[in-house]
Amino acid sequence: MKAAIIGCGFSGQVHAAALRGCGVEIAAAVALDESAVQHFAKQWNIPVFGTSQELACADDIDVIHICTPPNTHGQLVRYFLSRGKHILCEKPLSLDEKEAAELAALAETSGLVCALTFNVRYHMACAKAKEILDSGELGRVLMIHGNYMQEFHALPAPLDWRYNETLAGTMRAVSEIGSHWLDLASYLTGLRVEAVSATFGCFHPQRILKDGMMYSADSGAEGTPISVQTEDAAAVTLRYEHGVLGNVLLSEVSPGRGNRLTIEITCENGNLWWNEEDNNLLHTARKGQGVHTEVFAFGNGFADTFQMLVRDMYEALKAGTPNTGAYPNFAQGARTAAVCRAIYDSAKNDSRWSLVERQGKA
Repeated sequence: MKAAIIGCGFSGQVHAAALRGCGVEIAAAVALDESAVQHFAKQWNIPVFGTSQELACADDIDVIHICTPPNTHGQLVRYFLSRGKHILCEKPLSLDEKEAAELAALAETSGLVCALTFNVRYHMACAKAKEILDSGELGRVLMIHGNYMQEFHALPAPLDWRYNETLAGTMRAVSEIGSHWLDLASYLTGLRVEAVSATFGCFHPQRILKDGMMYSADSGAEGTPISVQTEDAAAVTLRYEHGVLGNVLLSEVSPGRGNRLTIEITCENGNLWWNEEDNNLLHTARKGQGVHTEVFAFGNGFADTFQMLVRDMYEALKAGTPNTGAYPNFAQGARTAAVCRAIYDSAKNDSRWSLVERQGKA
């Protein structure tokens, strides 16, 4: 099979590496910046490249990898679905939950394999956690809680496309990293979020921009004053189905936290927890029996999880079985988009409870 990559930034690099690891030929690359896509094509030895998305519509290209900013996803998904192409799209599926639902419906009726890049599912410890929870040995789920902390946007920080609301939307921490946590929680437990109460923190709404870097307004830096509206952090209470209680703290401004996603799932008969910075350790416990830690000595890392996602999707494609397997599909992406919208609505209304619009089948 052959693939085409749309977009040649960081995500495009990750997709290209995963495709090569899976032995899939990259037949075409497309991006708006002609010099950038030329460099990308040379780096990965891609024979066809340019700025027109029609280049990815050749008959011998099976799968389109959409690695562009979120505001472009809807148009690109519709375009390539109409041309009979399977799709692996970067998350979020859409900045608008209604459009996400429309794209999920299109994917379902198309009969094509359509996946999203919620790769955290593919850590070996997460697979084992799901196996344990699915077995029922820990009993009914009572609570789901955790956090996702990064330091990338702690000041000083680069001003990039994530701060452009036209490209990235009205949220940052919630849609960029929170969506991963929300997907993982629902994937592991099989539970949907019914309502949320959220509070946002934008700790430096006024900043100084100098040489592409942002500084706090009181740092003494000289440059151009700018305003930032999107959240640096979010505290979210979640009400899941069946009365299950949830809570997550999201932060992109926590120094020392490179990529700390933690999740703990408390059940009637035991507890289970994991974090991505110690990704090959899974902890379980039962009352009075201490903590059991399973070590995945030959475990995997970020790049491996991405390659596993790609392989899972392509195996479903070969088998002709769309919307099956572990790969995250568009329907699940639409549900996550609906939760993110409810979080935004709550945060903008004094943390009032906001109902999540139900998407897709039960």
